[in-house]
Amino acid sequence: MSSISRAFEILERFRQLQRPLSLKELVTHFGYPSSSVADILKTLSQGGYISFDPITRAYFPTTRLGELGGWIMTDVLQQAYPVEVLNHLRMATADTILLGTPNDLEVIYIAVLESQETDRPLTTGRRTHRPLIKSGVGRALLSLDEDPFIERIYRRSVARGLCDGRELSLDDLMREIETCRRDGYVFLKDSFNPNAAIVAAPMPIAYHAQRLAIGIGGPTERIESRVDILAGILLDQMKTLTQPAKSILTHR
Repeated sequence: MSSISRAFEILERFRQLQRPLSLKELVTHFGYPSSSVADILKTLSQGGYISFDPITRAYFPTTRLGELGGWIMTDVLQQAYPVEVLNHLRMATADTILLGTPNDLEVIYIAVLESQETDRPLTTGRRTHRPLIKSGVGRALLSLDEDPFIERIYRRSVARGLCDGRELSLDDLMREIETCRRDGYVFLKDSFNPNAAIVAAPMPIAYHAQRLAIGIGGPTERIESRVDILAGILLDQMKTLTQPAKSILTHR
């Protein structure tokens, strides 16, 4: 059987169970060689079609799969993420709103609502990847993890060239993580994008077993002058997230 056929079988297994699955579970179910299944999962992950959680060692599909079939905006997926909150944040701030989930050493933006107040896009849109330790949304997600895990993420990121250890030390990263844990949000400027800044916070609940964080971003001078205001708006909205919100996503 070809790798393509096996890939579709794996994706179908996700559809059947509708929960995260580990490499071991998939190998046990299909009886395929572990190396073959691992290669398929790696390819799907690199393409942004599934995400990998290094804590649970499990994989889960991303909304990019929906774009292949044109059913991304069905009722089921509209309710899968807090897009009502995203819309509220964009209306309240007039800034770009980002929703991200971790994928090994990176964060994937699975929803981006661009600001209509600036001509300078903050990202290249949905499916944009950023290193966890260099992005505000990524650091917000890392604030939920234990310190030894964050250290491993840092060292692997430096080893893979995702971050220059001379520009960001582990001690500096951990201080910023502690600040996020204390205040509930991250403020980061000029890190990945020159002249861009973001205020980000982790969501209090997971959606479909995916950990998520929301960021409010834009030009540095626009965001930096309003950090306290933006953080207050963001944290107030986080308090409403006790269950998946029904979508009122505006079509653009």
